[in-house]
Amino acid sequence: MRSDEEVRFVIEIEVSDVERFKAIAAECSAVSREEPGTLVYDWYLDEATGRARLYEAYESVDAVRVHSAGRVFTEVGLPLMEVCTFVHVDCFGEVGDLLDAPFWPTTVWGSAFVSSND
Repeated sequence: MRSDEEVRFVIEIEVSDVERFKAIAAECSAVSREEPGTLVYDWYLDEATGRARLYEAYESVDAVRVHSAGRVFTEVGLPLMEVCTFVHVDCFGEVGDLLDAPFWPTTVWGSAFVSSND
């Protein structure tokens, strides 16, 4: 696998129900851990402010497609919409038409112009 094929996301989230959010995020992580091509699926939470971040990394756009058609989007993660708002998504990597109609406000940064792998 080449690192220039990887796709990464940093998702900014506002949480209204911290305890329920934590439980659902844990379920999403358990599912994502088993998906092929998922490299990182880490949640971060500042309980005092109700602000959270999800950091995701995938081997390729195809792995992102598998994830977005899987149980996190179709079942396990659906209750997240009741307890949080996805504020903004930063996407890193070449994603082609993957985000032509994004779910949330999104900035696609493309590939790094300088990398430690160069």
